[in-house]
Amino acid sequence: MYRPPLNLRLSVYGILAVVSSAFPTVRDPAVCTAGPATDGRQRSPAQGTAGLASLYPGDDGLQRDRRVLFVEDFETGTPEQIGDRWGHIHRRQNITLSSDVHADSPGSKSIHYNNNAHLFTHTAGVDKMHVRFYVKFHEKTGYIHHFVHLVADREPTPWPKGGAGETPQGDTKFSTGIEPTGRWGRFPPPGVWNFYTYWHEMKTKWGSVYNGKQEPIVPGRWYCVEVMLKANSSPDKADGEQAFWIDGELYGRFTGFRWRTSDELKINSFWLLYYNTDQPARHNKDPRPESRVMEVWFDDIVIATEYVGPIHGRPKSGKKKAAPSSSALFVDS
Repeated sequence: MYRPPLNLRLSVYGILAVVSSAFPTVRDPAVCTAGPATDGRQRSPAQGTAGLASLYPGDDGLQRDRRVLFVEDFETGTPEQIGDRWGHIHRRQNITLSSDVHADSPGSKSIHYNNNAHLFTHTAGVDKMHVRFYVKFHEKTGYIHHFVHLVADREPTPWPKGGAGETPQGDTKFSTGIEPTGRWGRFPPPGVWNFYTYWHEMKTKWGSVYNGKQEPIVPGRWYCVEVMLKANSSPDKADGEQAFWIDGELYGRFTGFRWRTSDELKINSFWLLYYNTDQPARHNKDPRPESRVMEVWFDDIVIATEYVGPIHGRPKSGKKKAAPSSSALFVDS
């Protein structure tokens, strides 16, 4: 596995302090929709497919599908070992394995973050990436600052990079985060889902926000979340897309992006991020921030080049463990 020098490895602890400034201090004028958006009760992607998961009951064998890039069900290894194979773990002391799993789980473990923490990994570079994961927020959750991200990075490193308030170059980087937002106090914590997006043609230096279906997230309930990020087909075309599904229902689809100015820039990084500060409580005028419990659970992550969909059925053996994936940046030591 690639091991950066100690000073570089330690520098990641300052990254999230930089990222924190990305939460706008005024109402973001870049709350928008790029092209037509879909937020109706559509139970599958526009292509009409049921998803890769429907071909593998209980996700059993899904990791062997050629369209799958990375699988993690947290059934194998300790948090330290999971962090090693992902490539980067932040605030290990806040990460534990849990027996709290969703109703369709084919396994017996999830991963639990207590306040700020992350796992970060890389896949082979692709032009379209789907990420499916299951998530549950604590019953007493507050508002969250930043959450799960998909990233295209021309020069990937084992650790995530900062960049808050910086417009990336079109041949260097673009990213999108699926994040809960309170919409300035309109919704109770943690809020509703939206995209928080950075690319070279964004409207402001603080990124752009894309709102899908405005259905409040219920704390204490497991959700199946899927995110799709699709690069533009050539540098001169604005045909890139992003979309997200909740429990198999399409909540938002946004088109018309010229994400990149070079075909060499590929989507290749996944950031399982949970980042909290006091800013969201202030911006959403939370009357009881001191009573909030900032904890989250994740499970059954699949990264693929096609729509995955929720877990379908049960594995033949009842329970199963996926062969764990590893970061694409790993090299022989």
